[in-house]
Amino acid sequence: MKMNVILLLLLGLFLIMGCSKSLPEKIPQIQEEQSAVIIKDSVVIEESVPLKDVVPATPAAPKQEKSHLGDLIVSEGTKTIENTILSIKGNIVVNGTGKLIVKNSELIFDQEFSQQYRFYVQQNASLFFENVELDTKGKWFNFHYDGSPQVTFTNVHGNDCCIPWHGSRENTRFTIEDSTVGLTLSQNVKVIAHNSSLFFELVLTNVNGTFELPQEYREQYDLTIPNENGVMEIHVTNSTFTDWGSTLDRDTNITFVNSKMTIGINAGSDWQKPAPQVYVRDLKTQTYLDYNLDFDTNHLHLVNTYVRDWYPQAFNQAVVEIDDSDLADLQFSGGDAIIIVRNSVSSLAIARQNVTYKIYDSEITGDIVAHDDAQIYLYNTDVEGMIREEGNGKVVVDGKRRGK
Repeated sequence: MKMNVILLLLLGLFLIMGCSKSLPEKIPQIQEEQSAVIIKDSVVIEESVPLKDVVPATPAAPKQEKSHLGDLIVSEGTKTIENTILSIKGNIVVNGTGKLIVKNSELIFDQEFSQQYRFYVQQNASLFFENVELDTKGKWFNFHYDGSPQVTFTNVHGNDCCIPWHGSRENTRFTIEDSTVGLTLSQNVKVIAHNSSLFFELVLTNVNGTFELPQEYREQYDLTIPNENGVMEIHVTNSTFTDWGSTLDRDTNITFVNSKMTIGINAGSDWQKPAPQVYVRDLKTQTYLDYNLDFDTNHLHLVNTYVRDWYPQAFNQAVVEIDDSDLADLQFSGGDAIIIVRNSVSSLAIARQNVTYKIYDSEITGDIVAHDDAQIYLYNTDVEGMIREEGNGKVVVDGKRRGK
């Protein structure tokens, strides 16, 4: 009987030794000790035995904290920012044939007020972001792309869905992966995106058609829109659409069906025509079952479509009057346009060039800023953000000059 027990124990020992030869010699990236079975004096016990030839994980390089005062410009060659927390108080400009590479870093845009600075990527420049956090401290900040830049984002995230916002035109090309991006497309811009969270805005010029914009997750989605200045293309896989927007620039006849979006609509975009005067009211945050709106040269039709908020804009010498409406922002009008707002709510009021705002009995939940030679007049209007004058800009509150 004892001999049988000894034979069984020896047989078990040989089996264990034989199985152990089939294990790989090295198991990388394992630092914890594992349990091994050992036989002592015919008793099976558990002991903690460290694995040999283990490759330790490479610790991430610590990020250096740096600050930059003034504009950062890359016009040629390559500038690399890596393993850095960079706080910048100024514009970033990548133009010419310059290339900016940012990896494993955080960019903090230090602004006193919304839209004080911008990030420009122009001409034949290149921008490459990998593992990058973008922090605007809750203030609006824009990336602006024009010319023929090449842009690559991998694991890039800002604040929420869309701060900073990215605006692109001409022949910009985007490759986006594992990122959160809010992006305006116009003219001949093309986007390839994978495994990302996306908020796209479409600028439509001389476009007719019916669009049903997807919501939430899509394994694949492709959109091609020929327009007056090229072809916009969106090619998306395994991504989530958090929201959509569209700006009807000029000469459009657009129907949106079963969609959810913000809507911008322009007056005075055709500088060859006399400046129009447009009046609109009741642009509300709601679902529109069947709604038509004519706005200068644009016609909009909404069918079972939810509009989160609106942003009417004016150019040239157009005059636009808005009453009792829910506005996303007032900030991208141009020329000598005049915008009159009554009994409404807007997130921002930022005026540039020679634009004039007259705002009555309303609420601005963000900043008021007059740049260049712009003028902003506020009458019985609540402003939750700051009020600023920049350049020759002027802000008048209830008949009194605000001053810088």
